[in-house]
Amino acid sequence: MNVEEAADYLRMPLNTLYMKLQKGEVPGMKPGKRWVLFSDELDKWLEANRKNAVPLTVDEENEAILSSHRRKPNKSSWHD
Repeated sequence: MNVEEAADYLRMPLNTLYMKLQKGEVPGMKPGKRWVLFSDELDKWLEANRKNAVPLTVDEENEAILSSHRRKPNKSSWHD
């Protein structure tokens, strides 16, 4: 999703979201000129930042770690 959609999704002012993205406080990537955010990563970020957070199980923590690597390209799929 783009930044405007993410701001609506998070119910956060657009300027605040840009500031948090630039500081690395919100998960997102900037492959070019525009930010790209994923709703599943934002959900995990929201859950992790809850005041009364529900602790994750070991399996959930492992899944969260592994899911952050799924979107990275596999070198074997690169073509010369």
